[in-house]
Amino acid sequence: MNVIFDTREPSPHPWERFLPPGWTFESGTLETGDVALSCLPDGVIIERKTPGDLAGCIGSSRERFERELKRSRYCGRFIVVCEGSITDVMIAARGLHRNAIVGTVASWTIRYCPIVFAGTVAAAADFAFRALSAQVRDIERAAKSISK
Repeated sequence: MNVIFDTREPSPHPWERFLPPGWTFESGTLETGDVALSCLPDGVIIERKTPGDLAGCIGSSRERFERELKRSRYCGRFIVVCEGSITDVMIAARGLHRNAIVGTVASWTIRYCPIVFAGTVAAAADFAFRALSAQVRDIERAAKSISK
């Protein structure tokens, strides 16, 4: 499978070393999000966040990030995957109260999309690649049931 990562993401991509066998990574433009399958760019879309990035999105970049979350409603499935824990986000969010962080994450999860705290870069990549491949399996299952 070929995975596309947005041109605004670092290159080489931090998840590239965790790609499953037979998968490839290429840079490209995604209107929303950071990572998707090149054959299904409007299917499952992953928004990659470090704890510091997510803290910034809750704080100073909130309006910009909420616009992206609103755009994500037009995607097949949008998932924010944080490469740390919620505690890591709280540590990175100097000056933001823990209630503001937890409340914002809860609110965004209800309003827009799941937010997954994977704990590590490796676990975030693993989760993302499994989410991307799950949509392919679902499509294959649906095609088999239609052809019966």
